[in-house]
Amino acid sequence: MVGDRRDLLRRFHGHLHDVWSRLARSIPGGWVEEESGLTCIATGSTSPTFNPALSGEGLRDPRVALDAAHARFRGAGLRWLLKLQPELDREVVVHARRRGLDLDEEPVYAMPIRPWAAKVALPSASPLSISVAGSDTIDDAVHCVAEAFDADPDGISRELGSNLLTIPTFTVFVGYLSGEPVATSMLATTRSVGLAGVYSVATRPAHRGRGFGTALTSAALAAAMEQGYDIAVLEPSPSGAQMYRRMGFEPLTTYLEAVISPLDGP
Repeated sequence: MVGDRRDLLRRFHGHLHDVWSRLARSIPGGWVEEESGLTCIATGSTSPTFNPALSGEGLRDPRVALDAAHARFRGAGLRWLLKLQPELDREVVVHARRRGLDLDEEPVYAMPIRPWAAKVALPSASPLSISVAGSDTIDDAVHCVAEAFDADPDGISRELGSNLLTIPTFTVFVGYLSGEPVATSMLATTRSVGLAGVYSVATRPAHRGRGFGTALTSAALAAAMEQGYDIAVLEPSPSGAQMYRRMGFEPLTTYLEAVISPLDGP
């Protein structure tokens, strides 16, 4: 599909490190710290999804690494997400299961961009007007995400609001229908591994089923291609998986994730 699969897995893992680290550092109080080979990334969010721990260089002893990560997040009073790639993190997965952690599956999809572009008639026939968000329109993206995922707008604004405009490798798109913001998406690129990630694709519930998610994803893919990227990656939600597969994305791997509370034992 997209060349050497194992090499792509390593590149995607590097992409996750880059994207989450940049996001955390863009938020006041956010931090990134190495703990015995696990990279602990904290935005300070109440949602553990925004406080991930990823395996990094130098991880030797999974027990020590997990204890150190848990102690760091517990000291910050944060729920966090242990995020593991089974083919790269076998020993950590085994140890996590021995500790009784409930590991859920999170799929990752990938797609070569240029073959997709060759099949797509651009510009799209979508009735949307799609533009890049700026300081005066980033709140439109925030409200689309908050409404789409039934989330607190203030929390989304802190994590996916104006801070995104300070990250040069992030681009936020907003789709307008008759001047009303109805959908959004985000492109996050990592030049060092040559990958473009599509994130935060969201359509307000009243406007679903009209192809707006596809249109906003396409806007991110077109921008990635213009920037010279050949491969796009994303982590689909269950509701969006079919849409992405229709576009040409294919499963690459499945991450295993466990939510851990500060109150949990070591």
